[in-house]
Amino acid sequence: MKIIHLSDPHIYTKILEDIDPINRFELALNHIIKNHLDSDLFVITGDLTHFGDEESYYKLHEILTKSDLSNKLYPKLMIGNHDNRENIKKIFSNILIDENGFIQYLIDIKDKRFIFLDTNLPGTDQGYFCKKRQSWLIDNLENNNENKKIYLFMHHNPLPLADESNDQIGLQQREEFKNIIFKHKNLIKHIFFGHQHITASGNYLGINFSSPRSTWCPLVPNFSSKYRLGSANTDPNYNVVLIKNDSLIVHSEDFLKTKINWFTN
Repeated sequence: MKIIHLSDPHIYTKILEDIDPINRFELALNHIIKNHLDSDLFVITGDLTHFGDEESYYKLHEILTKSDLSNKLYPKLMIGNHDNRENIKKIFSNILIDENGFIQYLIDIKDKRFIFLDTNLPGTDQGYFCKKRQSWLIDNLENNNENKKIYLFMHHNPLPLADESNDQIGLQQREEFKNIIFKHKNLIKHIFFGHQHITASGNYLGINFSSPRSTWCPLVPNFSSKYRLGSANTDPNYNVVLIKNDSLIVHSEDFLKTKINWFTN
């Protein structure tokens, strides 16, 4: 199985930080169409737009509708801290929501269950996962009678990526989330997230995780004395995830690198 994981396109109709987010997203999308139409799932883990405005969502909708993506590969859209929940639901009227109106849903593919979480709280960049959203996740983890392998997608990082004191914008209900997933860690195979705009991977509670950079503005972390982020002229990317019976492999696609000298057999 192949999954495309893209995050933080920050669509906006004007230049942001000297970068055109629409152009960057279209370059990534065209790269996916050229190289990965055989994928089984395409997920965008939030910050679909930069300001959550209707015009930007309409533009994103237009780009995706006019693309050569097949119905199977139309992306699963998620909400990030820069997004507006009501505007997403208005423009992407077919997006799935839970009984409380949060943009949370799941899909089952053969022996796998993919769960998409809503960690948005209007007015803050921090991640929030309230009691209602926690209950929804618990129900869908526990109502898994076939013991499907579980893969979680979320916008905010559920754990600090360095020292806890330096992560003010990650998920705030860390302990609650930790307690929920710890009970099901034998079935949860991977956690995918975005938000920090950096490539990261590791293991949490025995569960592997990964995140790609932003397609708009990738950031660079530094760990010399304290965790910090900075902008640089570094490449954006998206991730290609290959799932096999005995492995899960995450590759980074630097989609701006198109002139490649392929080795021949």
